[in-house]
Amino acid sequence: MRYYNIDEMNSSGTEKRHKWPLVFAVLSLVVSAAILLAGMYTYQAQTAAATEAEEEALLKSSSTYSARIDLGDTLRQSTVDEVVKSDEIKNYSISEIRKMDVSKPSGVTVADLKLVTRGNFVGLEEVFWQVEQDYGINCLFVMAIGANESAFGTVCFRKNNMFGFGRKSYATKAENIDVVARTLATKYLTPGASLYHGKTIDGVHKSYAASPVWDDHVAKHMSNFYSKISANHNAAIEKLK
Repeated sequence: MRYYNIDEMNSSGTEKRHKWPLVFAVLSLVVSAAILLAGMYTYQAQTAAATEAEEEALLKSSSTYSARIDLGDTLRQSTVDEVVKSDEIKNYSISEIRKMDVSKPSGVTVADLKLVTRGNFVGLEEVFWQVEQDYGINCLFVMAIGANESAFGTVCFRKNNMFGFGRKSYATKAENIDVVARTLATKYLTPGASLYHGKTIDGVHKSYAASPVWDDHVAKHMSNFYSKISANHNAAIEKLK
């Protein structure tokens, strides 16, 4: 049996007490290093995620902007195409006009009619346009008849009778235009009607006038009207392209 010396025991305890602070210091350094590394990793991960999010947002924004530009261009081109399609007025030749179905509307506007009216037709553009809406008849055909019969309403053998239509006078020029347009639509251009011989200028000519060149003159006036209106439309369309 061994007996420990008190000095030995004190010396051993002292050594152990001196070692523990060192162990704690080392552990503290290890823990601190681990915490520091964990923090750095977390920061890098957060920074990478933020950068990725910003890049993704930028990409989406760029794609959206590009899509908006493409959509805007598409809409503008679509609008131009639609205007061109709806606003087109053909420049018909006299031979084409002679074959035209004048019972169908021309599609012109009041502004168009103001380009071609003269003499006493000036100021009556809305009246001519309205008879096309009411009776479906080509108002340029109606105008052409009046232009031929009375030199645009300047030579009337009966008051306000600008179409040589019968031997009566009319209270107003507007009344004369309406009566003639309605009669043409219902009696000259309706199949089975008493004066119907077809839906062309030549067909109307057979019952409307005795002059052998009446249809030539009316066709020429219509050709001039279409030519001026078409040129104006084409010039406006070119500005859109």
